[in-house]
Amino acid sequence: MLLSLVMGYSGLQATIAGLWLHRAETESEQAAASEEETLTAYDSQEIIDSNETRRSGQRDPRMVGWEFKILRADSDIFHNPATLQAACDEESLAGWILLEKLDDRRLRFKRPIAMREVINPQTLEFDPYRSFYGRSHRWKQQLMLAIGILALLLPAYFSFQLVSQRAGNADRISQPRRR
Repeated sequence: MLLSLVMGYSGLQATIAGLWLHRAETESEQAAASEEETLTAYDSQEIIDSNETRRSGQRDPRMVGWEFKILRADSDIFHNPATLQAACDEESLAGWILLEKLDDRRLRFKRPIAMREVINPQTLEFDPYRSFYGRSHRWKQQLMLAIGILALLLPAYFSFQLVSQRAGNADRISQPRRR
């Protein structure tokens, strides 16, 4: 009976841990979705238009405007100046210019739209439009899945063993003794 209570308690703990992890992941996704709404808006199109038309009487539509991207990391890796510099150097190969460091996990870059035609993406070792930097966070999801499966299977296995042993003992007790 005591072992049965322990197994039930383990199952309860696994359920609570799963709910907590689900809530933490949901909050993280909501924070990532809402951060896009709080970013600073730039009217770079008007600035480029006025500068371009002042220099020459006409403007090339390919040379107008900027494109922006945010580079994200799974952890606070941009706190380290060497990692920050390495990310900026890598992005500069694709023509991206660091606009601002939003926090230790996010960097905002910009580049002229004309760089699309100047830089050949096949010559780069990375996607110039990538939005994630660093190691993939896939292994964390796979680890959490494995832990969740173990948390469900172990109590079930031990409960099965307990019931099997009790059923075996009950069969021996209920059979009459032969002499």
